[in-house]
Amino acid sequence: MPTFAGSHNCSFYYNIQGIFSEKQFFGIGVAALGTVIVVTGGTIRFPGNQEFLLGSLVLLCTPVLWATYSLVGKKIMDKYSPFLVVAYVNVLGGLCLIPFSLVENSFCQLFTVSLSGWLAILYLAITCSLLSYYIWFHVMKQVGAAITSSFMFAEPLVTLSFAIMFVGEKVSMFIFAGGFLIFIGVYLVARK
Repeated sequence: MPTFAGSHNCSFYYNIQGIFSEKQFFGIGVAALGTVIVVTGGTIRFPGNQEFLLGSLVLLCTPVLWATYSLVGKKIMDKYSPFLVVAYVNVLGGLCLIPFSLVENSFCQLFTVSLSGWLAILYLAITCSLLSYYIWFHVMKQVGAAITSSFMFAEPLVTLSFAIMFVGEKVSMFIFAGGFLIFIGVYLVARK
């Protein structure tokens, strides 16, 4: 039975230690702080914009949830191939969407989708789901879950880049500072 006299004797410490080094754990914290700064633009006020607040909170949870998903997936891939894991995840995800589709009465729209609509769905299913998840798990199997998952913190920067290009989003010093922290955090996680 582990004792709690020192942090090195705690079973939680041993579980985390097997996944992250102290440097990687610190890097994840730095990247998370950078993500908060980029998403909020350096302010924590959201006057009258509850949707933006909710969207920001979901975005901030994404790297943590994705890391958890990746760690569970890595354990499963010790027994099964990445392709089989991705296939089961996609089928299970599709089945879980059916009740929500029935509740909002959108399931019947399947019968009214045009040929170009079905081709778009097929493209998304193959490239964004099957292929991208397969690549994710394959890379994770090669370099580890901690390093692979740390790159999820770059998601707000990619989103911001597209917002600058397509909708003329203005960039503040806070966003530059947050982006810098994200790069430092990912570097600390990925560095040997």
